[in-house]
Amino acid sequence: MSSSGVFRTNKKDGSIYFRASITYKDKHISLGSFDTEEAAGAAYCFAKDYLGGEREYLPEDYETVLGNTIEKDFGGVISFDKWIMLLNLKKTGMYCKNPIYLYGNYFVYYLDRDSELKFDADELFFFRNHKLQRRGGHIFYSDYGMQCGLLSRFGVKNFAICGRDYVFKNGDELDFRFGNLVIINKYYGVSEKIISGRKKFLVKIHFRSDLKVGCYDDEIVAAVSYNKAADSLEEAVRRKINAEREHTHDTAVENKMLGFSVEENTNSGNPGIGKNMTLYDTSRMNKYRKWKRNYVEKLSKSDYISIYSSVVFSKSFKNFLSKM
Repeated sequence: MSSSGVFRTNKKDGSIYFRASITYKDKHISLGSFDTEEAAGAAYCFAKDYLGGEREYLPEDYETVLGNTIEKDFGGVISFDKWIMLLNLKKTGMYCKNPIYLYGNYFVYYLDRDSELKFDADELFFFRNHKLQRRGGHIFYSDYGMQCGLLSRFGVKNFAICGRDYVFKNGDELDFRFGNLVIINKYYGVSEKIISGRKKFLVKIHFRSDLKVGCYDDEIVAAVSYNKAADSLEEAVRRKINAEREHTHDTAVENKMLGFSVEENTNSGNPGIGKNMTLYDTSRMNKYRKWKRNYVEKLSKSDYISIYSSVVFSKSFKNFLSKM
C-alpha cells in the first residue's frame, strides 16, 4: 500500500492499477479501480472527507461537486454508482453495494445516470442483493444463475405488451411502486375486452396463427380454458404424429426415431435398409411447441377440475381440432 486507502495491484497481463477503499462504521467499502495512484488517492480523500464531515449532498449534485475546481478537481474519479452508495451510506447508515438512494417509504435504483427506477421500501432487501442490468431496452437481474426480467417480478408475463396487458398509471415506465403498475391481462392468451358494454375475456392461442378459443364472462374461467386448449392441441399433435407413424411402412422408422442414421445401419449390414429409402421425418415434431400453462392461485384442485370439465370451446376452435 503506497498511501492510506490506496492499494497497488496487477492485472492478469502484468500491468499495474490502483484500488481505493475506505472503512466506515466497521464496513470495508470499495471505491473502485483507477489507472493512477493520484486518482485513487483523490477518491479516497473525497470519501473520507465526505463521510466524516458535516456537508450533505443530493444525487443530482454529482457533476457540480466533482467538477468544482474551487474545492478539488477530482475529474470524475468517483463513479456515479459509488457516489450514490456514499450518499445513501451517510444519510441512512445503510451500506448498499448497488446504486440505491432511500427516500422515506420508497427508494431509487439508478440504472445509469439518467435512469431512475423507483421501488417501494419493501423491495429494498431484494434489490440490495440483486444487480439490475439493461440490454436492448430489456431490464433484468440474475437469480440463482438465471436471467429474470424485472417485469416478471411484478407479475407481468413474457411477451406482454405495455398499454394492452399492463399500464403505468402515471406514465412513468420506470416507476414500479405499488399501485402504479397495473396488470390488465394476468394470464397467457387472455385479454380483456368490452363487448356490447360488458366486460368479456377473449382467449386466443397461437398455432401457426392466432386461434380463437372462446369468449368468457369470468377471467379465471378464461385462464383455465386456455390451459384446456393447450392440452387439446398437444394431444391432437401427438395423435397426428402417431397416425403418420403407423401408416409408414418404412422399416427404418424405428431406427430413425432412436437416432440411428441410414449410413450407420447400411454400413452395419442391417437388412431392409437402403440408401434411397425415405425415412419418417421426426424433425416435424420440433415444429410443435409446448404451450405454457396458466397458474390460477385462487383455485383449489377440485374447483380447477370442475371448471376445466365445464369449459366449452368456440365452434371455430372445435372445427380446427377435428380437422387435425
